[in-house]
Amino acid sequence: MKPLDRSEDAPWKRRFRAWIAVSADVAECNWQRGLAFSNRTGVAQLHAWDTVSGELRQLTFRPNGKPMGVLDPLGRYVYYHQDAAGDEIGHIVRVPWEGGEPEDITPAVGPYALSMPAFSLDGSRIAFTSATRDGFRVNTAPVSADGVIGEWREIYHTMALQQGIALSSDGTVLVASTTEKSQSTDSGLLAFDAATGAQVGEWHEARASIKPIMFSRSAGDERLLASSTVSGFDRPAIWNPRTGERTHLPIPGLEGDVTAIDWTADGRELLLLQVLRAVARLSVFDIATGRLRELDHPSGSITAAVFAPSGEIWANIASTLAPGRTLALDAETGALKRVLLEGEAAPGGYPWRSFTFESTHGAVIQGWLSTPPGDGPFATILETHGGPTGVATESFHRQAHAWVDHGFAFATINYRGSTTFGYAFQKAINGHLGDFEVDDMVAARDWLVANGVADPARILLTGWSYGGYLTLQALGRRPELWAGGMAGIAIADWRLMYEDQNERLRRYQQALFGGSPEQLPEAHAAASPITYAEHVRAPVLVIQGSNDTRCPARQMRVYEERMLELGKRIEVDWFEAGHGAYAIELQVAHQQRMLEFAYEILAELK
Repeated sequence: MKPLDRSEDAPWKRRFRAWIAVSADVAECNWQRGLAFSNRTGVAQLHAWDTVSGELRQLTFRPNGKPMGVLDPLGRYVYYHQDAAGDEIGHIVRVPWEGGEPEDITPAVGPYALSMPAFSLDGSRIAFTSATRDGFRVNTAPVSADGVIGEWREIYHTMALQQGIALSSDGTVLVASTTEKSQSTDSGLLAFDAATGAQVGEWHEARASIKPIMFSRSAGDERLLASSTVSGFDRPAIWNPRTGERTHLPIPGLEGDVTAIDWTADGRELLLLQVLRAVARLSVFDIATGRLRELDHPSGSITAAVFAPSGEIWANIASTLAPGRTLALDAETGALKRVLLEGEAAPGGYPWRSFTFESTHGAVIQGWLSTPPGDGPFATILETHGGPTGVATESFHRQAHAWVDHGFAFATINYRGSTTFGYAFQKAINGHLGDFEVDDMVAARDWLVANGVADPARILLTGWSYGGYLTLQALGRRPELWAGGMAGIAIADWRLMYEDQNERLRRYQQALFGGSPEQLPEAHAAASPITYAEHVRAPVLVIQGSNDTRCPARQMRVYEERMLELGKRIEVDWFEAGHGAYAIELQVAHQQRMLEFAYEILAELK
């Protein structure tokens, strides 16, 4: 390891402070207007993006940041969820693209959990889902030619988890996902006449999940582009809700998860995103002929991509060596034509390489590894990503580069429960969270040690959100293996978590476990790090948001009290925000705190 670099000019700090600018949306009927998210003022905020001039104009001024919003298809308004200090409970508001004061679009409704609206392509209708203790309510309203939102109508109400809505291009049909029949995370689709609320279609599959993506852009075409796991992987399908006709599209030559993320205005071609073993690639598929055109584009993680009217494909791509950028790609070849939007240049980082290893029950797990110059074994950071339905891909990981700067090896793994490795792999953890994931962490540790990467006495765990939960769970379940752990915005007690978290996450938790803590107390206890607190040996650092409604404060305070009662070494740092830090200097402070904690622990081992 190298000496800890606390200097203000340290490369790791300059990476955090190099501001980024990533496009989040482009108005489908007004391509000069876009929406971007940038932290150029020191806190991540939404910005109006003039796609011709490249100009960015700040639209939100939230003290804790606002990284998520949507632009309506006509480019008139930017919509986002406004809450109190990052607690993700509040109302959807909108501001004109030109800038202005936020307007509450649901003033007569009580506060609800984080939600983003959907729109018809012609701008004539809007819809959103409110999640409260009374369940999930899908609401829709007409929008006049001058942008005035009419009376809201409740289309669908359910106590089960509801995620995902879509409106047809003319606003006559609304499709909502539903988990009522599965009572798990598997969803089906319900279709409604948006004006009357009458149900016009339904699509469910046993032991599979169907999700809405987008309707055809062609006027009068009521076909919905969807994603289905009937094959065992996410694959594109097309459904007409009124006729019931549906087609599972064969995509020869592409393995793994393949999602259709856009289609051309004439409805003839689809833009496909394939993610296979955590590597993302774009292709174009001709629906009529079945011809597949694989694109040779810059590598990295792809957060969005669309067909542009210029005949190009616009894509947000980040790699391990470059922060996220919005790129214009040749639609025939995928070749980079020009950079549309990017932030400041950041100091170079370290490449990642993919590795695989076998875990319990023969499961093959993939991960990413980055090592400093020289020969191992190294002090090693083993990270687990959030989710669990997430995936670690080739992204610009500032924390990883900071660890490698200081002589640590850094590994992050796609444990069972991660997406892009198939339906069975993702669902394997349901009902008994924290079992297979810890097995996979242990197997990763064994592989890193056996291959000369990791010093077995100097392996520390880290992760945020669900990754923070797995850090605490592994420290208690396999205490003899780790030198320490650093958990961010973590879960420590699933029972208390259920009592305090927002309704959207309560229902998601219930779907993951197959029931509530009252219905399945033993499963929730077995999955909770607080159950294993007495076994923890290594020092623990927790960084937690005081206003978080995803991983609420009370359950972490109870865990801290329990650890201290047992004489365990735990330090909890609280910050005044919700589920994450969007201020650059707070991110720098968190990384420095973790570095200092790791150095202190490892110094004590000598």
